[in-house]
Amino acid sequence: MNNKTERLKEYAKMLINKYGSPLYVYDYEMLKKRCEDMSKLQKQLENALAKKVRMHYSTKANSNPYILETVKEAGLYVDCMSPVELMINKKCGFKNQEILYVCNNITAEEMKLVYESKILICLDSISQVDTWGKQFPGTKIMVRINPGVVGVGHSEKVITSGKLTKFGITEENFEELFEVAKKYNLTIIGIHQHLGSLFLNDKIDNYIMGVKAGLNLIKKHFKNIKIVDLGGGFGVPYKPEEKPLNLDIVSEKLIKVLKEFVNEYQSVEEFKFEPGRYIPCEAGYLIGQVTAIKHENGQYYIGTDIGMNQLVRPSMYDAYHEITIFGTKSEEKIQANIVGNICESGDILGKNRTITLPNIGDLVVVSNAGAYGSSMASNYTGRLRPGEVMIYKDGRIEKMKDRETETNILQGLYFPKKYKI
Repeated sequence: MNNKTERLKEYAKMLINKYGSPLYVYDYEMLKKRCEDMSKLQKQLENALAKKVRMHYSTKANSNPYILETVKEAGLYVDCMSPVELMINKKCGFKNQEILYVCNNITAEEMKLVYESKILICLDSISQVDTWGKQFPGTKIMVRINPGVVGVGHSEKVITSGKLTKFGITEENFEELFEVAKKYNLTIIGIHQHLGSLFLNDKIDNYIMGVKAGLNLIKKHFKNIKIVDLGGGFGVPYKPEEKPLNLDIVSEKLIKVLKEFVNEYQSVEEFKFEPGRYIPCEAGYLIGQVTAIKHENGQYYIGTDIGMNQLVRPSMYDAYHEITIFGTKSEEKIQANIVGNICESGDILGKNRTITLPNIGDLVVVSNAGAYGSSMASNYTGRLRPGEVMIYKDGRIEKMKDRETETNILQGLYFPKKYKI
């Protein structure tokens, strides 16, 4: 048990009694610290390059307004990829120039919304550039390229560069891109690339290699680019043996590469980055309870009320999260699978974990749940999405989101007239 989970132990029982179980809980101080880390990196790059650098928090990681408020207070910008995310960003006070719309396979109607909102858009394919150009000729856009190198990430499902990804335009199709842009008198003012999600210290060099590949393509094929967006992917340690990402090393290596680039490619005015997971991940926990204990076929299973609908990452990506159980006074150690309450064999929070044999009702705390936890939650099998709260340094607790109710789920659902609901 680390210091962060030890502190949470003081609040956990009270929190779920008041707000329901399971419950997402966020540590404001950790959230603020991670925002400050990104702000520091931004300043280091700006000072070294004498160019504008903007950090656009990727809203999809966690779009709760309390998260976005902290992002804004740190002087960071945002990116979004849906009308709802755009609406939330605007309601949280982000100005048009502080929002980047980074989308994938959107409709003409959605493009119109972005255009009318006066938000800079980044388009992911030649087809999408064509759809945009038909509606809004003579406008400025960014495009996403695929630099061709194998991306970085903790799972194949989050690697977004190379030959096996759906993202970006490859070098072999640049001529067609230029023809479509010329057809509609579109000005490509920015190039975007994103290698994947979650790299740590052992993959910094892979990240830098991907950055170099993208910059080389810009120099070779594109003229008068003003904005270079290098995406995100900044990782956090999920496993006990992993070390935090050394942003000073990232900064040092980026500065060397980007300095060479700006010396050769003088039209560039701004670099953008899109940190997502890095900002809210370590601040978030998902608290639940032990609901069942069974031993079958030589294997312990510890059942909880935390289903894959509330935290899908372990099931979708085979992702690892630290799991701590509070309450038991037993000293018996067992190896167990920690599982949820969804009728799916893949509904496993943690496999083969060494734990103390728990009791029914003991508290379960899943760490590093602040990113891609609540934002990916669903109502699968009719289960409710959790509430969310923020804990501040002085012990103050603010509700961030209500726990769903059955009424929320039934709202908008139509029944045949013979059922009197």
